[in-house]
Parts: sequence; structure tokens; C-alpha cells
Amino acid sequence: MDLQVVAVTVLVDLPPEACWARLSDLSVAHYYVPGLTKTEIISSQCRGQGAHRRVYSGGRFLEETVTEWREGSGFTIRLHRGEKPMAPFRQAEFDYALAAAGDAQTRVVLAMRIALPGGSLGRVAGRALLPVMRRQLRLVAAGLKHYYETGVAATDADRKRLLGAVHDGPAEA
Repeated sequence: MDLQVVAVTVLVDLPPEACWARLSDLSVAHYYVPGLTKTEIISSQCRGQGAHRRVYSGGRFLEETVTEWREGSGFTIRLHRGEKPMAPFRQAEFDYALAAAGDAQTRVVLAMRIALPGGSLGRVAGRALLPVMRRQLRLVAAGLKHYYETGVAATDADRKRLLGAVHDGPAEA
């Protein structure tokens, strides 16, 4: 399947081990993702491939299942509702990746991979959605930076203040 990808990068002023400790806790997404009000682990496992959570925005929820777990460096989640992908997508994945970036810093790359139904028309529609998704990813990355560095849930003001620290695209190798 031909997926369209949007990615952002942010430097977090913590060593990778500390970032991984926060990232691998799948129960705290609402501390940094804008609009989320609660995160609930609904599988018997709390981490690793197959871990499954619900993220809530008010009374509505989206399910997220870990499809790939890279111990110490990140994971990929499938976004869905039951067996169906997150609407309106044919496939939707979110990827978190960590890498050391000098003394006591970690480069965090957030990427969203999507496919819309409809073949080439879906691909055109997907291209139109990418800027919206990039803005959302930038807010997630800014909130993540705030939460990871302070241990305090990010507010909209925190995200706005830290947007300048977020860069479009994956980190350069």
C-alpha cells in the first residue's frame, strides 16, 4: 500500500533513557496530545507489540494498537475504531522515534502515515490533508517536549510557546 507521510522533529533536553521512560508509558498521551482528555489501556499488556489503548476527546475515543515496538527507541501504532481504520482513512499509523542528539538531548521524530480510499483521487485528497496533519503533529511535538522536560501536562499556551522548537520533516541522518 502506498502511504503518504508527514513528519516533524523536536529536540528534547533529556537523555534518550529518560525520554524512553516517558514514551514507553502508553497511558499518558493526554498529557501532551492536544484535545485528548484521557488515555485508557484496554489490553492486558501495558507496553510492547500488541498493547492497545483508547484515547479520549470528551466522550469520543479512538483506538491505538502497537504494531511495532523498538525497545528504547520507539514504536508504531495503528489508529483505528474496532477493526476499521480511523475514518476517513484506509490505513492510518503514527510513529514515534527517539535518537541520541548530543549530551543529554534526544531527537524525537513523530510521523503520521496515511492512505485514503479511492486510488488516485484518494491520494490527491491525502495531499490536501497533509498540511493539516503537519500542524497537528507540530502541536503534539511541542506538547511532548513540554511534558517530557517538565513532567507536567502541556497546555495550549505551552504548545504555542514551544512551536518554534519543532521542525518539519524527519531529522537529517
